[in-house]
Amino acid sequence: MRIALPLIAAMTLVLGTSAGRAEDKPFACPAVPAPVVALTFGSRYTDDSKTRSDIDEVSNAEVDRALQPVEKFIGELMKMANTALMDGDTARGECVLDWLDQWAAAGALTELETLNVKLAIPARYAGLAIALLQAETAGPLDPAKRTRVVGWLTDVATAMEQFFDNDAPKNAKRANLRAWAGLAAAAIGRLNGDTAMLDWAKGSFELVTCQASPDGSLPLEMNRADKALNYQLHATAPLIVTADLLKATGYDGYAACDGKLSTIAAFSLKAIEDPSIVQKINGKEQTFQTGKQALEPFMLAWVEPLLRHAPDPAADAFVAPLRPLAHAKLGGNLTRLGDWVARLPASTS
Repeated sequence: MRIALPLIAAMTLVLGTSAGRAEDKPFACPAVPAPVVALTFGSRYTDDSKTRSDIDEVSNAEVDRALQPVEKFIGELMKMANTALMDGDTARGECVLDWLDQWAAAGALTELETLNVKLAIPARYAGLAIALLQAETAGPLDPAKRTRVVGWLTDVATAMEQFFDNDAPKNAKRANLRAWAGLAAAAIGRLNGDTAMLDWAKGSFELVTCQASPDGSLPLEMNRADKALNYQLHATAPLIVTADLLKATGYDGYAACDGKLSTIAAFSLKAIEDPSIVQKINGKEQTFQTGKQALEPFMLAWVEPLLRHAPDPAADAFVAPLRPLAHAKLGGNLTRLGDWVARLPASTS
């Protein structure tokens, strides 16, 4: 079965797309959205879902509502960061820092009141850190503000590492959520130059990548019943971008684990075209086959850095109808940005 790719002309703020902007008046930094300090929500899944694949619609909606202000903040932040990076727009770069500084001053995203919040938050930390990495390419930023923001991100990342090392559920320590934690540590490590944090990012990357089966499927994701392919994609995305971010530190993520990252990516792309290969592994029709889920551009944003590493005309043609490929927590509009990681200041290497 081949999935029909929907043509999506516009993306939501959450995915970090950027619309055309008027150039007839100077940019004025908008008011900072109210910082979200505390988060509390439960699981998206029913209590009896052993595979964590059976959605509890009420709880799922509650999670979305709780995260919505954070998602909107990251989406708006990343739009400004993308423009700062691509256009050398210092005003937007400064605005990104100002927004982050006010969230840092408020201690945003530090009161994580449930297990599920602690599991979900790393992807948001990654988006915040990547926005600052991009913003500072446009020009020097206020050093005092940058120090405060990086200190805040370092503190939350340190707590995140301790949680995943000590308190996270056994499978969560090794599956897609750990991959997102690794991405957050890589991005924040690029900001603060902390060797131990970068090493934790590398260790997390290998913890997830090295367990891949010979065909590139990730066993813990394959256990997720009809959502196995969805979570294979959710793990592949941060692994690819983590490899991109760690390259400047001298680490070759594509060579690690006997080259399994490329195999993981190849399996993910093959399974999108033919989800039955996942069904053969776990015996469950995938949500993309049953119509419960549509393939959306943000799910494939990671393909852009993959294609820079290893050009593939067939994969390029496959994603072409979905472009621009954008995901705020991976860096925004990755189609537009190209090799944005190579443009980061040397001080973040």
